[in-house]
Amino acid sequence: MADPNTVMQRIFQRAEEMELEQDLARLSGLSDTRVAEIRHGESVSTTEFEMICKALAVDPGAMYTGSASNPSRSPARFRAATAHDSPSSADVRLLALAAEQGRILSDLIGLLGKEVKLRQHRQIMGIQGTLGVWREGYELGESARAVLAPNGRPLWDLPRLLGELGIHVARVRLSSGDIDAASIWEADAVPVVLINSTSHVSKHPGAFRASLAHELCHLLHDAGERNLTTQVSWGAEGTGNYHDDLEKRARAFAPAFLAPRDHVTAWLASQNKRLKNNSTELLVALAEAWGLSFEGAVWHAKNCGIIDPVEADSLAGMSAKPKMSLVNFQIHEDFYPPAMVHPELPEKAAPLWQGWASVIVIKAMEEGCISVGRARELLTWS
Repeated sequence: MADPNTVMQRIFQRAEEMELEQDLARLSGLSDTRVAEIRHGESVSTTEFEMICKALAVDPGAMYTGSASNPSRSPARFRAATAHDSPSSADVRLLALAAEQGRILSDLIGLLGKEVKLRQHRQIMGIQGTLGVWREGYELGESARAVLAPNGRPLWDLPRLLGELGIHVARVRLSSGDIDAASIWEADAVPVVLINSTSHVSKHPGAFRASLAHELCHLLHDAGERNLTTQVSWGAEGTGNYHDDLEKRARAFAPAFLAPRDHVTAWLASQNKRLKNNSTELLVALAEAWGLSFEGAVWHAKNCGIIDPVEADSLAGMSAKPKMSLVNFQIHEDFYPPAMVHPELPEKAAPLWQGWASVIVIKAMEEGCISVGRARELLTWS
């Protein structure tokens, strides 16, 4: 049996490592006085212990047994991923919570007899060096598309495809608007992609889709020590890891996955001559057909040989971008389906759990794998 004093030492050590000592009461729902009493040795109830563990984004069982000290759960893993001198403690906690969510979802889909289909396609690859980073990204993107979605049509519902592969996508609030997204994955877990709601990518369908494809590249091909993927993608040039080769490769992977060059060539052949003679109109049509941003369409067209580099620079630098409609690729709110709403569950899940994860939680509850109380606890963990 674990020594209660040792367990509580682990608790407060983790709070210190995550720089959440001052926020422990607010995040746990306990009073400042009660947290201080527990810190000074007063006994803690099972409920209080669970509340504090949830505040620190760690499974209570893992904290009790000491497995919370495993590198996969270490706050250092998430601090290093931000590529920033002073990462927000709230962001570190959210990354840790996403990792914990991936472990929980893995247990649930196992109980439901499901699996993470993406796992069979994962191939960790460093930058090869024999090709330019951008060319390598294009080749990986087109190869992935040929395997994961081989039809020649646009990917109308990319989040659905990722869900079918066993990837959970959540729209959450990170403290820096310069962070576009993050990817979290490890062995025996479900991969989780976080889209930052304070970044422009969460608001524009083309940028949103490119960001999802970008993170798919990280999940398929990038991992660090112990095969852990903990990748934070910065969208603003000059910040974070923007110039990192893995980021460059993922930025090239995205358009190649969304609109492979052979698909674009076939599409272009079907366009009328008038459109082909007007670069701006052609690029708008390309973006609208394949769900790209205008700027994404410009650079993709250059890489597909449709326009030359000089013209691409000129078009990408336009101060007023042409109007375009991506109505077929609109970003939908990821609330769980009304048919699955249970009277004892919240009307709306916490942001981290909205989408595929809440469907899995409710399915596990409906099949008797977990209780209603456990489902409610998970769907409100934020």
